[in-house]
Amino acid sequence: MVGLVLDGHYGRQVDIDRCAPCHLVWFDTVESVRLSGTGMLALLGDMAQAQREPHRLLRADARCPRCDGRLRVIHNRTRWGSTRQLECPRQHGVYQTFAQFLAEKGLVRPLGSADRAALLARDPGLACLNCGAPVGARDARCRHCDSVPGLIDVARLASALDPDGATAAHAVHATAPQRAALHCLACGAALRKDLSVRCEQCGATLAVGQLSQAHAAVGVLEAALRAHALVPAPHVRARRLAALEGDLPRRRAWVREMEAEAGADRQAVDDAGFWDDLRERPWTVAVAAALLLLVWRLWA
Repeated sequence: MVGLVLDGHYGRQVDIDRCAPCHLVWFDTVESVRLSGTGMLALLGDMAQAQREPHRLLRADARCPRCDGRLRVIHNRTRWGSTRQLECPRQHGVYQTFAQFLAEKGLVRPLGSADRAALLARDPGLACLNCGAPVGARDARCRHCDSVPGLIDVARLASALDPDGATAAHAVHATAPQRAALHCLACGAALRKDLSVRCEQCGATLAVGQLSQAHAAVGVLEAALRAHALVPAPHVRARRLAALEGDLPRRRAWVREMEAEAGADRQAVDDAGFWDDLRERPWTVAVAAALLLLVWRLWA
């Protein structure tokens, strides 16, 4: 296991562990959701480098690296579908393969027959998203790590790295995150059945079959993402300010309601406090009554 220090949200850092030969990542608790765009990009690059090593199967008796306890298989359902991971019963963290991590983030789509044929006809061909080994024309699973082949949606990956839209004008975003069947979302042209990964009309990349290709495609966003993390992009600031200004009437009305409720609560507390004081100190009532009687007799 090798430790990686990656960029997290709000200027924080996230420490994770990676095993290159087994093509696994270990996340403590919720570390995977704490990664910022640049942190995610760095992790993808590290995964692509790790795929150069021959795959080694994880031992059947693999244990938690924190407590040495036995791991259990967990099946999770996300908005992108079901995923699997090895979890420590003591909640110390989880193991995920590279492919499982990408699928959990919604970056992988199924590999159809047309996709397979198109990628196999192009250089460098089709590779396993988990271990990087070549995938043949008839392989339903990777022969080395038993992962199911898939494609990485480049535009969805770019959107996941930049949820604020700071790099929305870059060419890598030319394809919409969701792909419509048989139509290019970059130019709207009809797609031939054997060209579902690349538009013949405008040349837009719809999906790639190798993790290294995906990292190279979105790696051009790194400088802009780092600059945006330090100072938000001008168009992002303008959009946020416009949203705040549009929400000001509702916020002002809410503040007025809260002030009215607070004033009513304070008055109720003051009224209740006066009678509570009288009950707790009854001698004050007696003194007040004596003073009133004395004043009445003097005036009489």
